[in-house]
Amino acid sequence: MLHIKKFFKNHFLYFFIFSFLLIGSAGYCIHSQSFPIPFHSARQTESLTEQDFEQYLNNLFQSELCSSTLNMHYSIKNPNSIGITEYPITFGHISSADEAMQMSNYENIRNTLLKFRDTEMSVPLRMSYDVLMDTVERNLELAPYYYYHEYLSSTNGVQSEFPILLAEYAFYSTKDVDEYLKLLSQMDTYFQEICEFEKKKAKRGLFMNETAANNLINQIHAFIPEKSETSFWETTFIERLDKIPNLSKEQRQEYISQNHKILQTYVYPAYHNLAAVIKSLKQKGRNTQGLCYFEKGKTYYELLVKTTTGTDTPIKKLEKMVENRRNFCLHQISNLYATDSTYKRNNSDIFSLLNGDSIELSYGLPEDILLTLQTKIKDDFPELPETNFTVKTVDERLEAFLSPAFYLTSPIDDYSNNCIYINPGNHYNDIELFTTLAHEGYPGHLYQTVYSYQSNLPPLRYLLYHGGYTEGWATYVEMLSYHYAGLSKEHAAILRLNQDAILSLYASMDMGIHYEGWSLGDTIEFLSEYGITDVITVSKIYESILENPANYLKYYIGYLEFLQLKKQAEARFGTDFSVRSFHTAVLTMGSAPFYILEKYLPDYYK
Repeated sequence: MLHIKKFFKNHFLYFFIFSFLLIGSAGYCIHSQSFPIPFHSARQTESLTEQDFEQYLNNLFQSELCSSTLNMHYSIKNPNSIGITEYPITFGHISSADEAMQMSNYENIRNTLLKFRDTEMSVPLRMSYDVLMDTVERNLELAPYYYYHEYLSSTNGVQSEFPILLAEYAFYSTKDVDEYLKLLSQMDTYFQEICEFEKKKAKRGLFMNETAANNLINQIHAFIPEKSETSFWETTFIERLDKIPNLSKEQRQEYISQNHKILQTYVYPAYHNLAAVIKSLKQKGRNTQGLCYFEKGKTYYELLVKTTTGTDTPIKKLEKMVENRRNFCLHQISNLYATDSTYKRNNSDIFSLLNGDSIELSYGLPEDILLTLQTKIKDDFPELPETNFTVKTVDERLEAFLSPAFYLTSPIDDYSNNCIYINPGNHYNDIELFTTLAHEGYPGHLYQTVYSYQSNLPPLRYLLYHGGYTEGWATYVEMLSYHYAGLSKEHAAILRLNQDAILSLYASMDMGIHYEGWSLGDTIEFLSEYGITDVITVSKIYESILENPANYLKYYIGYLEFLQLKKQAEARFGTDFSVRSFHTAVLTMGSAPFYILEKYLPDYYK
């Protein structure tokens, strides 16, 4: 019998801004159609060099940054330092190009990459070549499914991510304020482009189901303040203004007035209009079940899983892999519980043990937990450059609509300052908070991001999002963190194995619903085999998975891939294997599909 309460609440979201600014349905972002990538070689008859390739990557990086001001601001504190002196202020654009145009864009990039195929390069550049080529080829596969993509997921859609990203938009100078206000005044136009995209989805029979639409409408309204309320859009703006040195009172007040007017004129109307359009379309959602019920939906799901997880393993094999892992975890839990004399053998004690509510840790505030984790992980992980972090709480008006916890990525050239949000509405117990902060902070997303920044990867690599690597790593270290919490070895193992098994249920349901075609009844029957019989809870899980296909797989399949990668390293390096060396290698390689990580691991393992 499994206790499912914990993971259902923990929809961990790594707020990586580039994950939703996409061309088409793919999990990467290369806005090549708006900003063509210049590549000129003076040596038309000579072989290209690795310096030429580095220049091409830098051109691609700069072009991508210029296509979105949010991308740029969260990536680079000082654009001048990389040669960007003039750029448009824009959210980017939701492309109106059809599938053929999408295909053409990616083929152009692939054709350029093929020119470098036989170029002699260093290992890091060769790996970057492979990662970029993989990005392009997966996008090419997904290009015909452009309108299957969804920008408005309630879990990690544009409408829910923008408020946080804009509230955390740092003001280093008045130039940043001016750009922010100009960007904010474009929100109505950008949201209208999303509305047009949704209308085209509806015409193709690909619009979201009515329940998802209603959930989305309720969420959208939560971001619009009542007339009597002081908006968090305004309070956070003032807080950031106060950090700008030498800002006069007159200039400060003028900015506050401008921000208020822009919110009233552009931002709130954009959200109202978005809600109205979703309401007008909500009855056009023809499919109330998984992706496999759309025309070619099963093929799209297969491609989506490949892109999301970074693995080429077929769905059927993934299903079996997940089931086998779950059976292993449940068997281990049974053995541990049977031999642990600390707990009485009755169901109430089993639930208490698996829930963790009875665990009291003495680490204090979230900041104290993060400092404790920094110390606890030193033997198993490489040293990190000195960094600062801030822990913030989600605005109470948004608690019901935002992820229970998330980390906001810091700029490449200013990674010493980091921010983690905790949602008080999640009501964490002590062990949940501890493992959540390991997932988001040390040695999870914060640690992973900062370490990759000081690994001197080509900057473009930081824009290529691989969900299986990113969330798989955070889940992998979250599992390790149970053993850093100060629990007994047996107790930590039971909690870890239970969380592992719970995650496996979500993965099985994701594939069952979207690939095998499970109905709500099928899902209820599946979970009942594990003692989970609360129909209301199961219905919520079912709707969440319907709305976010493959989302849970990047956590769990990514986690299993890391376990497999470590197992391969142990076999390959034998007595020379150390967990610290393994962690150093996979962090230094940076975000990538797992077959590429496996290929280059021997080059990075020391």
